[in-house]
Amino acid sequence: MKRTEDWKDLTIRWDGHQKYVSNKVVEDDLMEVIIQKLEMILFTRPGEVYGEPGLGADLEYYLWQTKVSNEIIKNKITYQIIKYVNELNVIGYEMNLKIIPGTVRDILEININVKGYNLFFIFE
Repeated sequence: MKRTEDWKDLTIRWDGHQKYVSNKVVEDDLMEVIIQKLEMILFTRPGEVYGEPGLGADLEYYLWQTKVSNEIIKNKITYQIIKYVNELNVIGYEMNLKIIPGTVRDILEININVKGYNLFFIFE
């Protein structure tokens, strides 16, 4: 099994991303690797990534639906984590979701706790 301190990945951040670093190709900080992978699965729709038609939780779709439970969305995200964020499968995590009814569409808050780091994502 791969040691967690050996996990590295290509950086996928773009010019304009709040954590973009010019000329940085490889991300070698484990938490940053995890964060960028979570951003990829949470903000991507299936079919948007060439060669990986199943990548993406399609959360925008669910926020426009009525009566979608936390459990359905949590299962969708958990499946994506199992398949695409191997690091979390090894070191563990806790995830909590909150759906806030909106006037046009719902708002989704996702809180993922990883080794004392609290990662918060919001879809409005």
